[in-house]
Amino acid sequence: MPRPLNAEEEAPNTEVPQGARTHVAPAKSQRGTCRLANADMTSLKRKLEELIRSHQADMNKLKSKWMRIEEQYWSVVQAIREGISFPPEKVAEVEGLSKELEQILPVPGRSSKTSHLVTIEELLGKDTRRKVKEMFYTMLRNEFFILGVYGMGGVGKTAILRHVYISLLDFLPSYVFWIAVPQDFSVYALQEEIANAVGLDNLSNEKDAKRRAGLLYGHLNAKKACILILDGLWKPFEVKDVGIPVETGKLKLIVTTRSPDVCRMMLCQKQIKIELLDMEDSWRLFLKKLCFAGELPREVEQIARSLLDRCCGLPLGIIEIATRMRGVKKEREWRDMLGNLEESRMELDVFKRLQLSYLNLGDEQVQQCFLHSMLCSGNLLSEADREYLIESFIEEGLLGGSATRQGLYDQGNDILDKIEGAGLLDPEKGHRYLHPLTRDMALHVVRSTTHMVKAYMGLKEIPEEVFWTDRLEKVFLQGNKIEEMPYNVSPNCPKLTRLSLYNNSTLGDIHESFFRHLKGLTVLDLGRTGITKLPDSISQLESLEALLLQSCFALRFIPYVGKLGSLRKLDLKGCESLEEVPEGMEMLANLRYLALDGTEIETLPEGVLGKLVNLQYLAIKKLRAGEEVKLPKVEELHCSVSNVETFNACVGSLERNSCQRYRLMMGAPENFSLWCGRKSERSLLIDSCDHIAASIDGTSGDRYALLPESVQSLELSRCHEMKRVMEWEWLTTLLPNLKEIITKSCENLEEIIRGPLPSGATCRLTYLEVNCCNNMKRALLTQDMVLHLPFLQEILVKDCKGIES
Repeated sequence: MPRPLNAEEEAPNTEVPQGARTHVAPAKSQRGTCRLANADMTSLKRKLEELIRSHQADMNKLKSKWMRIEEQYWSVVQAIREGISFPPEKVAEVEGLSKELEQILPVPGRSSKTSHLVTIEELLGKDTRRKVKEMFYTMLRNEFFILGVYGMGGVGKTAILRHVYISLLDFLPSYVFWIAVPQDFSVYALQEEIANAVGLDNLSNEKDAKRRAGLLYGHLNAKKACILILDGLWKPFEVKDVGIPVETGKLKLIVTTRSPDVCRMMLCQKQIKIELLDMEDSWRLFLKKLCFAGELPREVEQIARSLLDRCCGLPLGIIEIATRMRGVKKEREWRDMLGNLEESRMELDVFKRLQLSYLNLGDEQVQQCFLHSMLCSGNLLSEADREYLIESFIEEGLLGGSATRQGLYDQGNDILDKIEGAGLLDPEKGHRYLHPLTRDMALHVVRSTTHMVKAYMGLKEIPEEVFWTDRLEKVFLQGNKIEEMPYNVSPNCPKLTRLSLYNNSTLGDIHESFFRHLKGLTVLDLGRTGITKLPDSISQLESLEALLLQSCFALRFIPYVGKLGSLRKLDLKGCESLEEVPEGMEMLANLRYLALDGTEIETLPEGVLGKLVNLQYLAIKKLRAGEEVKLPKVEELHCSVSNVETFNACVGSLERNSCQRYRLMMGAPENFSLWCGRKSERSLLIDSCDHIAASIDGTSGDRYALLPESVQSLELSRCHEMKRVMEWEWLTTLLPNLKEIITKSCENLEEIIRGPLPSGATCRLTYLEVNCCNNMKRALLTQDMVLHLPFLQEILVKDCKGIES
């Protein structure tokens, strides 16, 4: 991955309402740009700033010149932020304009009046207009209040707050203040911004932050009513540390931010999310900014709507593309624009705005994980995708500091939470939504000579050999329609560490020569391809750490792997045609992850499992008696066993290793899928066993299958002599994590839970299923029993004679 940019290297947002009382501190200059802004530029900025603050009441008289001076002010601010200086003639021109105004206007003095001539965008959509009203009336309530307004970069938070600002000015003309929060945030800097906005002139004379907070607190508390709008907050702060008297009820606060976490940590009583525009409003905004005379030709309109699909309702992106396409009439030019966007060949200005969220992640590890997830994932991330991403972080070596899988998973989940909290992933109906333009921004961050990213582009052939340079480090070609790796292609990429060809289902042949010069490869992902065998040259990839072949349905042969001493992960899940493990497995002492479920492989060859001493994850059809003791480090186990003794031995191993995930089956029917039933992290399936018991220490019981304390889901099938499933005492004390009980074809089963009802205790059972059990009592659960099952959400009864509905 490329070096993460520093937040100070990116110009912050300067989108501030014209007429808003504000002071914007100069940012540090960019490296490698023009010479630093000099003292004359700073002095000029101060002159213009004082002039604007002093004479807004006379704006109508001098509208033309005033608008010019305000425009020049913002250009000076932007120039300072970008670290450049105007040429002398430009400075003289602006100073001359300001002198003309000074000759006409009164002597400068601070004015408490505020201009209402704020340029704003027309609000689009009923929902947006409703939210503006909601914000306005929230601020007029007679109670202390902090309102949080959040949404991704470019969604229009500032534009919407302009409307609220204007409405509040009409109602409280002298007590509404707009503060543009410095991106390089500090309590001291924010105090300075607020003091400049509210007219506290002497605060800059005090250097101690606590005494400054006291001065600011007293000044604000003396006002009859006051509303502060803090626009562009990146980090939370304590209001008392700054000196904002929210708790007195005299002052109310509105903060805009990209992060819902900031709203939460600021203790906002109300949080309002600014959503993306729907397609209808997106089209209206696009046409308005396009300024096209008449109707668009049908062919052009189709392309334009495809362009909007890339923007996916983000106003800033829509405005930029519409502006760029003004006056463009030729269909070819519209099509070129669409192609450039779809293939990420064009860098939009909106990327700079979105990139601020990436930069604000701060931590380099989190930034690297974000960029990697952009390269690997789709637009919607489910919980399964989340697990896939964490596994990918582990494969790439992006997570560290923990020797256990659980520790790495905790770390990965924390990182994904931070990415979501920064507004880079948007919660949506059980998924996490990744905006297409956010992905495009990430691609431009990593786009360099070290990355080849051509995923989901419909490629039928691998890129020409000229693209495979000796500087390449990572290649992402997933989701294409590549058919073969021909004999005449042998990339010479000694630095290449990752090659992803995942989900090229048409890929059938990989020629022997392809991997000849890829000796540095550490991650090879050929999952969901149509390959039938791997070339022998795979055996020479001695740096390989992860070989990913998941769901290669036609794969029948893997060559010798004994030389792959660095291999930590071998994923063969779903390779349904594979009947034998590759030779040399016993040499893979560093292997941590082995997935053989969904293959025709039932067991490992005798003696192999004992050589895999570092194994932490194992999924296999069957485990032999005694093999469970050869898994001292296993944290996640998915397998079946043949008898109750081996089952209880595995349960003991699971408890000793504190396994957080397992799916253990005993006596499962032939061809029974390892992944059948409801998904739960810790599941047991017991077939043809008539006695079960709760166990704390995993010691063996005579003919009794012992249930570990951690089990979440219990499924029983064909346990014909079983009369009851469990006792109430088990549910409330011995099996506190049990959430699901499923029974199938248990002929003599009479009741699910038996024994005296617990006094005041409850259990966490959420799901109960009874299927083909014809000897059950008429009442499955009595009213008294239900009172002790407060979390029960669903009961499924199917093909059971005699049970009352």
